[in-house]
Amino acid sequence: MVPAPPRRAERPPWRNAFYRSAMTEALVPGFLPSTSGLHFANRFPPGPTVRLGPIDPRVIGVGDASAGLCGGMCFTVRDLFGAGISVPPDREPPANGTPRFQSIVRRQVASLDWLRIPVRFWTRSALGGSFGGDRARATYEKEWPRIRREIDAGRLALLGLIRVAGANPFKLTSNHQVIAYGYAEDGRGVGLRLYDPNWPDRDDVTATIRLDPAFRPIGLEQSTGEPLLGFFLAPFKPSEPRAWR
Repeated sequence: MVPAPPRRAERPPWRNAFYRSAMTEALVPGFLPSTSGLHFANRFPPGPTVRLGPIDPRVIGVGDASAGLCGGMCFTVRDLFGAGISVPPDREPPANGTPRFQSIVRRQVASLDWLRIPVRFWTRSALGGSFGGDRARATYEKEWPRIRREIDAGRLALLGLIRVAGANPFKLTSNHQVIAYGYAEDGRGVGLRLYDPNWPDRDDVTATIRLDPAFRPIGLEQSTGEPLLGFFLAPFKPSEPRAWR
C-alpha cells in the first residue's frame, strides 16, 4: 500500500538533511511529483505488455506488466511535462491494451535505449563502477556532474538506480528508473529530489550521496528505504504524447 503524502513542514525534509548557509540548490521550474507526476503507482496487474501474434512472451519469462514499467512511466512524465500537458487525475494505472497502457509500454521500450540501459545496469551490478571499481565513487565523480548540468539547464534528468550487486541477469529487474528534478549540495553530501513512480504524489523522495571530510563518497541511500548502490544518467528522446491529449 502506498503511504499517504507526509505533512507539510516549515522546511522540507530533503533540505533539512543538508542545510548549511553554503548550500547550493537548484530545481527544474514548475515540476513537483504531486502535480506533474503520474498519480498512480508502478503496480500493474499481471498481463502481457506486448503480443507476438498468438504468442504470449511471458512463456519465456519476459513481458509481464506486473514486473513494472518504471522507465515507461518516467518517459511519459517527461513527455507530458515538456509538452505542457497536465497529467490525468487517475489513481489506477490504465488497463492492459488501452491506448495509454500501450503508450507507456512503447516508452518503456524506448527507455531501454536499444538494450544499452540493461547492459549498463548489468556492468555496474556485476563489475562495480564504470566497468569496475567503486560504484559510489563512479556515481559521485562521473555521473553526478552530468546530472547537475541537466538540472542546472532546467531539464529533468532520467536516472537508472542500481539496487543489486552480482552477475545474475535475472536480477536486473530489481533495478529501477526515476526522474531527478532538483538537488541540494554542500560539503557533507548531495541530495537529489526524485519523482519515483513507485511512490506517486510524494514530494519528499530523495537519493543521497554521503561524503566524508575529505569529500570522498562513503555511501548512498534512498529516503524510502530501498537499497541504493549507485546511479547513472540515462538518455532521453522526447515523443509526442498523443494518447494523453
